[in-house]
Amino acid sequence: MTHRALLAKFKGPLLALSLLWVAGWLWFTWGYWEDDAYIHLEYARNFHDGRGFMFNGLVSNGDTSPLWVVLLAAALGTGLAWLVAGKVLTILCAAFTMIMLWRFASRLREDAELDANSLPAWMLLIFVASPYFCYWAFSGMEAVGAAGWLMMQSMLLMPRRASLGTLMAAALSIGLGPVIRPEMVLMFAAGGPFLLYQWWQVTQGMSAARRGAVFLTAAVLLALPLAVWSAYALQAFGYVMPNTNAAKRAAPDSSVVLRMLNVFGLGFPGVLLALAGLAAALGVPALRAATAGTPSRTRMLLGIPASAAPMAAWLALVTLFYVFNQTYVQTRYALVMAPGLTCLLWVLALRHMRSGLVNALSVTTVALCVAGSLWMARPHLRNKMEVISAIDQMARHIQATVPAGQGIAVYSIGQYGFQLRQHPLIDIGGITRPEASKYLFEGGDKMLAWAKREGARYYISGESPEPGATLLYETQGRVTGWYFQTGAYDAPAMHRLWLLPATAP
Repeated sequence: MTHRALLAKFKGPLLALSLLWVAGWLWFTWGYWEDDAYIHLEYARNFHDGRGFMFNGLVSNGDTSPLWVVLLAAALGTGLAWLVAGKVLTILCAAFTMIMLWRFASRLREDAELDANSLPAWMLLIFVASPYFCYWAFSGMEAVGAAGWLMMQSMLLMPRRASLGTLMAAALSIGLGPVIRPEMVLMFAAGGPFLLYQWWQVTQGMSAARRGAVFLTAAVLLALPLAVWSAYALQAFGYVMPNTNAAKRAAPDSSVVLRMLNVFGLGFPGVLLALAGLAAALGVPALRAATAGTPSRTRMLLGIPASAAPMAAWLALVTLFYVFNQTYVQTRYALVMAPGLTCLLWVLALRHMRSGLVNALSVTTVALCVAGSLWMARPHLRNKMEVISAIDQMARHIQATVPAGQGIAVYSIGQYGFQLRQHPLIDIGGITRPEASKYLFEGGDKMLAWAKREGARYYISGESPEPGATLLYETQGRVTGWYFQTGAYDAPAMHRLWLLPATAP
């Protein structure tokens, strides 16, 4: 199949543009560290110091990426400061995922026997230009690295040539997945059949004893990482499921499907555009590709490139889990899913849509991603850096004026927990204190009453938590969030410390 399209051109310039764009965002976001990433950092500091998975003096299952914590702790061995070492780690993860995306797009193109030589470069530019990459890449979080891990898993599960090496690597990649991101535990189900098929291929002609030994070795690599973490979690916390499963649930009356569409449309508009384009092309003959081509059966599986089949199975399972678990799908969840999905959708578009439509889809997606990143991600990140400064001022004031040991209720616990080690934080978000989760949708009064029972004497919030609370200190930043109106980013956001009336003089 010949595609005289933009996707067959400009490979070098697109790669150079992508690298320059990434370097620019690294420079711009050097002073940014996401509040949730401070949670990772505090766990890592305690782990490094031999106190286990502890946050603000409390051993808790509040970190969803144990391997990331271990890597952050190891990064301290470089001799760099905590935040700098963490930034270096995020740079390495971003580079890893960019390489995996390039290889994944190349593999899918080969599976579908397309001559769109610049497809990997276009996919890379679409990925790095997306608002969510710009926001999360150097934030201190693991989501970008997890996206690369997902694409690597899919390629290892359906290799060009199966071997003992690819079998063991695939088994280990699945085993490590859940300690990188919890939703990757579903790859045990999605990737299991592909792993068994590869074992069957590799062990053809071996003796029964050797086949059994290979199976057992792969099974150990598959099960060991999660088994080790689960055993530790049971001993340390008394349970395995991380607290965020409850803390990140959507409100009972909200629609997870609409939430997912909104999240993907905002951060990865190409996903929704490609889905709409494919649906239109399949329904309107005039939009369909003039030639469909007939790739060999060994490279396609159920109409999609074989290398993408394990990832596609995982995407289906994780989407169903989010819907039935009533998960509040966040931007970083989409970031894990979208890069590989985008590559798959573009290959399908090349096979089923006219090249002119694919050209328009590619250029439009890049334009929307660039516009969204400059229009929304840039002021959002700017304001986030102001929040870091505001919280630092608040934390310094608390250290100077609030007696050590006094409980402070707060929702965004990350940076406060990293800086306030002498003050117990009452986590009203439920990350480190899962018992708070049941009050998240019960109204502020019930959460406040619970926080008081847990020892809260102070409260950090923009508005007074209850009548009679005494304002002790305030500092101002600007709002954070994703807004289409640029003026919305200039609205002030107050950070206030309140003394609860029960302890007022």
